[in-house]
Amino acid sequence: MKIFISIVSYKDTELTPTIKSLMGNADNPDDLYFGVVSQDDMKKHPDLSFVKNLSYLKMDFRESRGAGYARKLAIEMYKGEDFFLQIDSHMRAEPHWDSKIKKMYKESTEIANTKKVIMSQYPAAYEIHTDGKEHFFKDHEELWSIPTWSKVHNREDGSWSSLRQEFKDLSRPHVSHTVLAGYLFAPSAFVEEIPYDERISFMGEELCIAIRAYTRGWQMYAPNEMLFWHFYKRKRSPKVWNQMDDAKRTRKWMDIEMESKRTQKNILTGREQGVFGIGSQEKYLEYQEIIGINFNNFYDNHLSKKVNKAVLVEEINFSGMVKLSKWCIDEEHKECETKGCECNCHNKGEEDE
Repeated sequence: MKIFISIVSYKDTELTPTIKSLMGNADNPDDLYFGVVSQDDMKKHPDLSFVKNLSYLKMDFRESRGAGYARKLAIEMYKGEDFFLQIDSHMRAEPHWDSKIKKMYKESTEIANTKKVIMSQYPAAYEIHTDGKEHFFKDHEELWSIPTWSKVHNREDGSWSSLRQEFKDLSRPHVSHTVLAGYLFAPSAFVEEIPYDERISFMGEELCIAIRAYTRGWQMYAPNEMLFWHFYKRKRSPKVWNQMDDAKRTRKWMDIEMESKRTQKNILTGREQGVFGIGSQEKYLEYQEIIGINFNNFYDNHLSKKVNKAVLVEEINFSGMVKLSKWCIDEEHKECETKGCECNCHNKGEEDE
């Protein structure tokens, strides 16, 4: 049973070790097919000639539009494999991971009574020390190394995320409320039914995938054994929203991120139509009841209070000229976050404080 592995990388020196870890720790490496999108300077793309089964797109980092766009390009390399695995470019795999994830998937389908099951969870954490050695965290207070399922969460900055939740029973996979984009395993039908939305840049992509999938009959489960490790902090690694890179990009990160926020709102409130919107209205109401969030109520009554307290995405540090403190309510023009702006909606936000 072949596995298509989607990996997107942004100037990531961990890409090659990640692929080697997946291949070296698989029981059946010949059954792995990689679809890789590398976003980098055209002279710095990694040499992946050692990978037997590979589709490889080398993209100039100036054309980057965020994770959603890159993952859309990667998923288009799918060639009919039996399973789909989406994983980040800075990860490590446990021995026998391919056999174990298939086994847990099968068990989940038996619990859920459907083959439309997505396996996903927060991986454990590893870091690269100054001596170049890898350190894998175990029994850490904040960086959990045990399997967890995920609960939908909205951060103080108004962006959608998820919280780790403890298993009640580690003997079998646990139902989950959302997915993690950096570790998502599913049968190939997922590729056809839930194509990637290139408009969603980064934060929020996971909840939109979850609600689109759930309303089309998919169930989400967390594996009951930890199979992957993730390099979370990467403080010295370049990010797609880096200010120096953004100055060179054909389309600015601020515009990409604002479109992403509008798209997420339309999807979550049921306004988006077609394949990128919700499926069954009954399932849509059911999902909101399960996670305890009414999306229309949230956007009408709660979002503005959060956005006015913090930057649009807390991991992004813009310069003082574009630092977000208010969200232009009317979208009358694109310069409402520029120093000295006097648009009505911006002034209104200041007066309300």
